[in-house]
Amino acid sequence: MIASIRRRYHEVAGDDAQPGQWTRSAFLGMLAAGVVAAGAMLPAGPAESAGRRRITPVTDLDRFYDAWQERFNAADLEAMLDLYVPDAVYVNPEGKQLIGHAGLRADFESMFAAKPVIDLHDRHHIAYRDTAITTNRWTMTIPKPDGSKETLTGGGIEVVRRQADGGWRFIIDDASRAAG
Repeated sequence: MIASIRRRYHEVAGDDAQPGQWTRSAFLGMLAAGVVAAGAMLPAGPAESAGRRRITPVTDLDRFYDAWQERFNAADLEAMLDLYVPDAVYVNPEGKQLIGHAGLRADFESMFAAKPVIDLHDRHHIAYRDTAITTNRWTMTIPKPDGSKETLTGGGIEVVRRQADGGWRFIIDDASRAAG
């Protein structure tokens, strides 16, 4: 920031000008350079952060699976990832273990490309303070190119933990259990 002010001062006032010799225009130019430089260091304000939406955390454990199902069926990748801690362990329906948002992102992106619809049912949870174990069964319908639909079934067992913002998030999500 200081370099920006100094550079602007020398552009307007000249290299040999002394602070006591500043003209009004040199001072205002220097001030403007400082304001611009300082503004570059401020955190993003409402106008700059308007492109990023705020995802509301799921604070009611009884609504957690509803939110997961809604976000999945909407193929809302960012909202889905918000339901997982950054270093979550995820076992996909094929049994492949993935760690963290990068693995989840890649797996969900490939799933969403098939345009599936999921129904989570037989949902249960047992909570102890800020940690809960949850189970469910799921049915996923995937449209095929010929217009028919493929139906897959399975189950999940997960561990979720309430985070500092009050939202519940997966720390472990195992979607590989066979429905029985």
